[in-house]
Amino acid sequence: MINRKPKELAPTLLVDGLIFLSAYFPLFAILLIQDFRPKAVIPEHNFQALLLKQFPVFMLDSGLYLHAIAIVLFGLSALATLCIARKMRTWLTWQEGGKAVTVSSCAQIHGDMLNYTLPFLIGLFAFNYQSWQSITSLLVFLLFMFAFVRRDRVTLLNPIFLLLGIRLYRVSYQEIGTPHTREGRMLCLGELLPSKERLYLQETAGIQFLYPDQERKESTH
Repeated sequence: MINRKPKELAPTLLVDGLIFLSAYFPLFAILLIQDFRPKAVIPEHNFQALLLKQFPVFMLDSGLYLHAIAIVLFGLSALATLCIARKMRTWLTWQEGGKAVTVSSCAQIHGDMLNYTLPFLIGLFAFNYQSWQSITSLLVFLLFMFAFVRRDRVTLLNPIFLLLGIRLYRVSYQEIGTPHTREGRMLCLGELLPSKERLYLQETAGIQFLYPDQERKESTH
């Protein structure tokens, strides 16, 4: 049997987009650093200059400038990273209405970092914001990458999550009070181990979150 429309749980489009954009925050930081250049090397009277309007950011003795799109892309990725980091840590700490569960088995899902790290090489070679071809190629590449990772449902394998201590697990769990064992992919803040300890499971924005018992957590502090 081939199911052409799988119903596996997936993040909403907005959340998926923010997570994806946050994964490339280091890339846009590299490209921003590469874009620092003296005013003398920036074209002023050609078609590209009309498309890529420059404005001063740091007025040093050498007159360093940045392209507007370099700041926009870096700013968007930085904002996405801050939003996702704050919301994820909130959702992984405590949510109302979660189901009490115990974890019978779990295995961390490891991502292929090669898919994320290869694009960072763009910032180390001949990319520059003065060329509309380079900018268009970058945007097309990111658009296709987002389509690929969303269709394959691997957006949650975000390297930025690792820096935040957030891991993705394949979990077999049992809801307290029921005899049935279920499985699912869920995020957890920290390392998850099988135990009889009561945890809570909640689905938010198409993502399953596993977080500790708030009363037990407060009693241990």
